[in-house]
Amino acid sequence: MILLLSKVMTKVEKAILKTLAFFDIFKRPLTLEELWHNLYHEKTSKIQVLFALRALQKKKIVVEKDSYFLLFNSQKNFTIFEKQRDLCQKRIKKTQRIVRLLRWVPFVKNISIINSLAFGASNINSDIDILLITKKNRLWTARAFVVGLLEIVGQNKNKWYQANKFCLGFAITTEKLNLENLRNSEDIYFTYWLAMLEPVLNRKIYQKFILENNWIIKELPNLQEKNIETVLEKKSKLEKILSGQFGEKLENFLGNMQIKKIWGLKESHRAGASVIADAQMMKLHAYDRREFYQKKWQEKIKKLKI
Repeated sequence: MILLLSKVMTKVEKAILKTLAFFDIFKRPLTLEELWHNLYHEKTSKIQVLFALRALQKKKIVVEKDSYFLLFNSQKNFTIFEKQRDLCQKRIKKTQRIVRLLRWVPFVKNISIINSLAFGASNINSDIDILLITKKNRLWTARAFVVGLLEIVGQNKNKWYQANKFCLGFAITTEKLNLENLRNSEDIYFTYWLAMLEPVLNRKIYQKFILENNWIIKELPNLQEKNIETVLEKKSKLEKILSGQFGEKLENFLGNMQIKKIWGLKESHRAGASVIADAQMMKLHAYDRREFYQKKWQEKIKKLKI
């Protein structure tokens, strides 16, 4: 039936199915607002998205549950999503509490939730991934302080304790906000990774971050900038002290130490790893699963005949 109906599908209907198919990988239904903002490759109005959804519901390709939309054949995933949603809400609150401590770390400009928690797909075994944005030339100093504080309060991920612990596997400076060069030629995951990240500490950087990555508007033309509260920036005495020559020497020392440690990890050299460690970026992903997600998504849209 889907094969026959696909011949009369509108562009908006096809875009809806492509979008829902991607989030279906994570068992994540979307609200009307979320679907409109994240609609893949199709600029349109929210009301047109709603009209298209109603048409897809009549065709029994999409179903609505508690104001969330998902693929008709994935209705069983909604119960899983409800459990994930409750867990994610708890972990977001936990992150917000931890950030009250991390906000005092020198040179931190932004902290954002990324990956499974940002997607609303965290499970009991998931860690809490965060993106750290720092002042230029102070990435390794800021990261060392953040990791140190997380260790002190017992919340830093390690090989023994990973679930519900914080993983600081991605950090950039304000000089490296444009991440387009990290994209693969076909990379739907990275597009939604950027769209779904959730800032929990923002010092006038999130808006600039999105502006620097304006390539995303070509991918998601209805994307709306999140209304994120900006925290007033005040230099602490520690930050003032570490802004001079002593701070430069400390940055070089901490950078050399951490970079050496990163490249000394077996995970950094295994097949499929994605690792960058320099003065402006630290990216430590032992398993880069973007090609896997791209393939899964393409398989799903192929089954939908779109």
